[in-house]
Order: sequence, then C-alpha cells, then structure tokens
Amino acid sequence: MPRALRRYAVFSLMILIVFYLISSVYNDSPLDSIASFFGRPSKSKGMVSIDWKEIPERYPVESFIPLPTGTPQTIPRIQHDFKEPELIQHRRERLHRRYAIRQAFKHCWDSYRKYAWLHDEVKPVTGGFKDHFGGWGATLVDALDTLHLMGWSGDFSIAVADLKKVEFTVPRIENLNVFETTIRYLGGLLGAYEVSDRKHAILLQKAIQVGDMLYHAFDTPNRMPITRWIWEQ
Repeated sequence: MPRALRRYAVFSLMILIVFYLISSVYNDSPLDSIASFFGRPSKSKGMVSIDWKEIPERYPVESFIPLPTGTPQTIPRIQHDFKEPELIQHRRERLHRRYAIRQAFKHCWDSYRKYAWLHDEVKPVTGGFKDHFGGWGATLVDALDTLHLMGWSGDFSIAVADLKKVEFTVPRIENLNVFETTIRYLGGLLGAYEVSDRKHAILLQKAIQVGDMLYHAFDTPNRMPITRWIWEQ
C-alpha cells in the first residue's frame, strides 16, 4: 500500500473514532454526529413540531362509557396512625436515615443540573447525558414532586421555570416508550401540580400536552395502547 494511501486510511480511521466518541457522550449515533458536523439535519432527531390535539383519530370512539354518579365510596386510611410517642433512639435513627436520603438525592440532582440539564438522564461516569425518554427532561419532571416535598423551593422554582423550554410537541426520538412517558411525564407533572397546591398552571398545561400526545398511542382498533409507539407512522 502506498504511503499516501496509508496516511489517508489512518486519518479517516481517526476521524471515525472522534465522531464515535462524540456520539457516546451526546447520545447520538455516529451518523447523526457526522450529519450535524456538516450542518445536515438527522432524521432520527425527529425535530418536527406537532399539535397533537389537531391530529384526527384513526379509530374514533363511537360511544363512551358514562362516568359513575352518586356519592363516592369511602376509601379506608392506609397510613399508619402513630398514636404512641416516638422513642428517642427511634427518632435519632429516623433522622439519620432521612438525612442520608436527602444527601443522596441532592448529589444526584446537583449532578443532573450540572451535566444534563433539560435532558433525560445524566451519565454518571462521563458526565454526559442520555435522551432515552423523548428528550423532554425526564429527570427534571420526575423529581419535581420530590423537590417540593423536601422543601427545596429554590430548585423547584428553577425547574418549573425551565419547564417552559420543554416542548412535548417536538419528539426527539422515533420510538416512544408509552409506559415510561405516562409515569415519568404525565404522572410527574400531575403529581407536582397536586403537591404544590395547584399553584403552577404550567404544570397542568404541560400535562395536557402529554395527554394529547398519548391519546394517539391508544388510537388502535381495540383501544389498547401501542407500548413502543413509532409516532411518525
């Protein structure tokens, strides 16, 4: 092999390795990284805005089952009733465990804010991020109610404010996990809206966006949801 050809082969291999390393940090495929480098949009990014509520149903429901009426049944209490006074040693152990949990959560939350803000997950080793759940900030939404319950009002306010930058009308992956989207986003938003005494309208607005999207995963002949939903089809 001529020397010039060997140099060209080595140089090409080095370029491919660089793009592979970039893709491993930023959760892209190597082809996506190359396309982004040359200024070309990647199909796998799914960067298209969709008004989900304006998309017509393929299998519309002809008749809905009416909601129940009358007085609802009383649900029994499930929380333990602490009638006896707490022993000193038990209190000390409980507070120690509570402190350990708060510190562990704070470590994870601070790492997410530093390395993966508004993305789904932080990579604990490389400090990069992954967007396996639509790229809508799964960790941010999932942690909202915990932030509020722990009394971290500052972090909660910052997260709620930056939630305005998250658009559920723009999927960033082709294949959506309907279960994870439901529990992490819809559940996270509604849970945070409820525990914060319904004071933040944006939480409900974003939950409605998610709900409008998820309706179409249930738009099937038997109304059973598509668990791995390729939304472009």
